Amino acid sequence: MRGLLLVYMLVFILILIPDPVEQSPVIEPIRCAPCTPEKLSACPVAPSGCKELIKEPGCGCCVTCALPEGALCGVYTAHCGTGLRCKPRADDPHPLHSLTRGQAVCTVDHAAQDEAGDHGVPLHHMLGLDKAGDPEAHESIKAKANAIRKKLMELGPCHTELHSALDTIAASQQALGEKFTTFYLPNCDKHGFYKTKQCETSLVGQPARCWCVSAWNGKRIAGSSDVHEDSLCHQEISH
Repeated sequence: MRGLLLVYMLVFILILIPDPVEQSPVIEPIRCAPCTPEKLSACPVAPSGCKELIKEPGCGCCVTCALPEGALCGVYTAHCGTGLRCKPRADDPHPLHSLTRGQAVCTVDHAAQDEAGDHGVPLHHMLGLDKAGDPEAHESIKAKANAIRKKLMELGPCHTELHSALDTIAASQQALGEKFTTFYLPNCDKHGFYKTKQCETSLVGQPARCWCVSAWNGKRIAGSSDVHEDSLCHQEISH
């Protein structure tokens, strides 16, 4: 259920980006690695006493307890239960920080159908990645990914790279098939520049690989090492 911070932040900024004039071609779906018998046999025993069991977020193969209403939640936690959505508090001055640090709250979803105003649905859910075993879900990914891609404008260097990254991901998956297990989407701010921490996303449940970059050009900070996905880059701490 880890390694999806990058794609989660992407959706959060998409509503700030107007539709482009021309429609982009449909891209191929991003498929999770299959849940093999070996992976399923390695899953821990389902927790007892759960009111609701759900599949792990993202490309995980195991089940976990759904979080109840009022529980703290975030990018790296289990999903909220049926009818609930993980959202920052209304008065939260740093909503993305709360989502990435597990300080958002499972809240009753009163606007499940209102996609235009939704800040709480992670990209892996929108693209059906948490339904890895459902072939029909993958077919609908094409249309969903195209709708997301239509909202990408070249507002800055990060958005420019983000637009081309979708083509790269589609081509890589088509060429590599099941060997396509990781991908990178630039993590952009609302102005089209780079967030100071960038992460790679895994389709096989491995921890994300993250690193610190310059906000202006997205280049890795010289001499810096990889950072933990829960950590902040020094540039981010100083702001």
